Amino acid sequence: MIQELSTKTLARFIKEKKEEEFLIVDVRQLEEYRLDHIPGATHIPLAEIQFDPFLFDDDRKLIFYCRSGSRSKVAASFVSEAGYDEKQLYHLKGGMLEYTGEILLNMPRIDHFPSDISSKDIMEKSIDFEKGAYFFYSSVKEKFHGSALYHAMEEMGQAEISHAKSIYNQMKKDYTVEMDFDLFFNTCKGQILEGGKSLKEIENFLSEIKSDECIDIIDFAIELEFTAYDLYKTMAENSNQDQEGAIQMFHTLAQAEKKHLEKMIQALELCENNPQ
Repeated sequence: MIQELSTKTLARFIKEKKEEEFLIVDVRQLEEYRLDHIPGATHIPLAEIQFDPFLFDDDRKLIFYCRSGSRSKVAASFVSEAGYDEKQLYHLKGGMLEYTGEILLNMPRIDHFPSDISSKDIMEKSIDFEKGAYFFYSSVKEKFHGSALYHAMEEMGQAEISHAKSIYNQMKKDYTVEMDFDLFFNTCKGQILEGGKSLKEIENFLSEIKSDECIDIIDFAIELEFTAYDLYKTMAENSNQDQEGAIQMFHTLAQAEKKHLEKMIQALELCENNPQ
């Protein structure tokens, strides 16, 4: 579990620790870093950490931060999975939004999967989640007509359908399924996404944000994808060992969400052509 630091704890941390004992890493885009950053922070964008999570080869405490806390969690996870001691990894809760005193949008988690859920129910619910994600990316792309981001969001929407179809094919292989994929997918309501966000909340967010607020939108998408990854990874760890089918499915879903995360991280570069 990646440790969270509040802004007050970070201030105390910087004051009490020797400089050689820690490193603060800003994982935002360069234009964001230029606008404002925490004194003493080094700039290493998320995409660079994704490409080479072995950048940090010493035993210092690493504190990652970004605009809202979403990208910093992803960065810390990449480094953790590369073998860095997780006890030495932190991320700034709320990112620069809390650091500068702005109000944060709450992202509550909900319990999607009861402890006795079957593998088939996991698959059905996961396909429904993918339908919700498809709705999100389909709505987002309409804000970027005529730009590379339009095609990136369209690709993400298609990726959600492909992911749903992969889950459906596995379900059909393991169980009796009467409907074909298209009919099954069309019957899904997609009202809740993996991290607990409702489709209504997503619609409200998109109605309030402008198309030139590119990084805000991508940041929001990264948070959704990371929360999905975090949920599936946690469920895999929390499942009983005798639920091998459920554990395997959760790991498969987590791996797929990591691929979606990679696509959104790459999409950040497209924001250079759509500055806020």
